[in-house]
Amino acid sequence: MEAKVVGLIEEAMEADEGTLTVDQALDWDSIALVTFMAMADEHLNKTLSASRLNKCVTVRDVITLVSE
Repeated sequence: MEAKVVGLIEEAMEADEGTLTVDQALDWDSIALVTFMAMADEHLNKTLSASRLNKCVTVRDVITLVSE
């Protein structure tokens, strides 16, 4: 699941594949955040709230949120 989430974050942020690490700070804008929410819903069957996702500081925080 971890690799899938990282891949979706990379795609949402339009980052090159393999460039993000789990401890990396998120540097995404609102478009990337909303894009990731849609992708998580489609690919992981997870509905995430923007407010909870926006509180995530690192990639690992997002992985933890998706795993809940």
